[in-house]
Amino acid sequence: MMRALLQPNKNKRALSNIVAYVLLIAITISLSVMVYGWLRFYVSEDEVETCSDGVNIIIRSYECFKDSRLNITLKNKGRFTVDGYVLRVHDREGAAFGIYTFDEAGVVIEPGEEHFQNYLFNDANSIQDDGYKLSTVTLVEVQPFMKENNGEIKCKAYASQEITCLT
Repeated sequence: MMRALLQPNKNKRALSNIVAYVLLIAITISLSVMVYGWLRFYVSEDEVETCSDGVNIIIRSYECFKDSRLNITLKNKGRFTVDGYVLRVHDREGAAFGIYTFDEAGVVIEPGEEHFQNYLFNDANSIQDDGYKLSTVTLVEVQPFMKENNGEIKCKAYASQEITCLT
């Protein structure tokens, strides 16, 4: 009887493998939680806020000219007045950023109203600080903003239109 208690049972070997797998999974999960916590504070979030659902600006029409001129007509199809917009012009397909045209005073566009903008994408004012100059325009994005007491709120929603403007 005593010998039966002291002899190792061959059926208990798999128990150590199960414990090893449980420890491996626990360590993996805890490391992933720590990396997520670190990345959450390391990567900054955009300061773009959500405007109300009634804000909607569309690109009604556009026209390109050989003298590097782009005429854009915007329309406020929303229920609220828009205090201004940011115009982004891209020169490469699939670009993540573009050249910004921003009027700090803003252009107020009432609901149902259209606004015409003439943009020269190859003049001295559109050249960036690093000397970059557009040779073509492939995408135009318009992001509305609204002014409140503490400043401007850029909306997450924006209108975009793929175009082809050559100089």
